[in-house]
Amino acid sequence: MVKNTKRKDILKLNKKKFIDSWPMVKGGIFTAVDYFRSHFRIPVSHLLPYDALVVPFTYFFIHKKGKLPTATQEKLLTQYFWWASLTSRFSSGADSKIAQDIEKMDFILAEKTPDYKGEEAQITIDTLRWKWFSPGDGFCKALLCLYAYQQPRSFANNHLVHVDNSWLKTANSVNYHHFFPRSFLEKQGYPNWKANCILNITIVDDYLNKRSIGAKPPKDYMKTFKKDNKSLTDTMTTHFIDDIEGYGVLNNDYETFIEKRGLRVLDEIHKRLEPELDSQENLI
Repeated sequence: MVKNTKRKDILKLNKKKFIDSWPMVKGGIFTAVDYFRSHFRIPVSHLLPYDALVVPFTYFFIHKKGKLPTATQEKLLTQYFWWASLTSRFSSGADSKIAQDIEKMDFILAEKTPDYKGEEAQITIDTLRWKWFSPGDGFCKALLCLYAYQQPRSFANNHLVHVDNSWLKTANSVNYHHFFPRSFLEKQGYPNWKANCILNITIVDDYLNKRSIGAKPPKDYMKTFKKDNKSLTDTMTTHFIDDIEGYGVLNNDYETFIEKRGLRVLDEIHKRLEPELDSQENLI
């Protein structure tokens, strides 16, 4: 109604217009949530980096009036989502930033790239390498969304991993597995700030985490899974681990693992932040 979410603007809203608008707004919210689930493959609400992201996406879908986003709009929405998530956009001052991002949605509706100058997401391997893993941190949630997008499969049998909201609030969640167990890394002399990094996290099922792996190093438990899971190579690609030997897994080389997996993740991030658009004039 007023392209703003500040308290003073909300209190000035016309009651009747608000009530009349609500069914349309509710429809936009549901469509935005469906889009997070389908397009970004975010399976559960606890993985969404910021609740505030619902607002600009709702605005976009209200103005689409039931129509699907065009191919260009999808690329620009993807760029916006990852830009906002990886720059900790809504960690503070959400009200004023939402108003700015509504303007970005107007650009996307017109199939034009919003202006991100001065606020670019500058993500490098150094940004990722030893990033402390915290399930409540927006940046970490964004990477967990990236992991979930791959539809991770079980190391044991290549079945899809079930991700549940009830297990995603704490760092010791049974869905979060330190690929190199922290207890093993501690014995190797690694400090906790290196052991508990986001690049060492994989999404697994609770049975696998608690009973099949425990504190075993990856060299040991991967050999066991390789016997039973004939699709293990394909399984590991769903965790951004494309080559268990080349990634240092089979000789417990943690530094190589973090570097190789980090570069793989970084490549996926850049694909989303730097979409290939048909029209050169739309590029940043």
